[in-house]
Amino acid sequence: MLNLTEANSKDEPFWFEVYRSTRTDEFMPMNIAEEQLHLLMHMQFRAQQLSYQSQYPSACHRIIQIDSRQVGYMITYHEGEQAHLIFIALLPEFRNQGYGTVLLNQLQQTARTISLQVTEHNPARQWYHRQGFTERAYAPPYITMQWQRS
Repeated sequence: MLNLTEANSKDEPFWFEVYRSTRTDEFMPMNIAEEQLHLLMHMQFRAQQLSYQSQYPSACHRIIQIDSRQVGYMITYHEGEQAHLIFIALLPEFRNQGYGTVLLNQLQQTARTISLQVTEHNPARQWYHRQGFTERAYAPPYITMQWQRS
């Protein structure tokens, strides 16, 4: 059963595990030692977390669970009927099975408008298109996308 639970700071090692799984392919061409790669990714993870905290201090951080097992995490920010999907990712073995679509559909039921940013080459970009999102702006390397209830 798919479930969302409130995240807290003790979940941070798991957040990093999910983050790392989303960035591994990007860093592989660098061909650096595993220890250096871990440090680099941790530094970027920390920068991402600080950025999210400064831009969205009251964002909702949730752990995605399937049958009580942590499988991903999601960060959203709500302003009235508008939501911003800040981050959503699942561990690799849980991707492409419809779980993200279920979560996104739940978010679409609670908001009139959803905005997000995705990098140009992120495979999730096409998934967002299939979910009804349209591209609104491009500021390299990010594309701002938006979904609006009709």
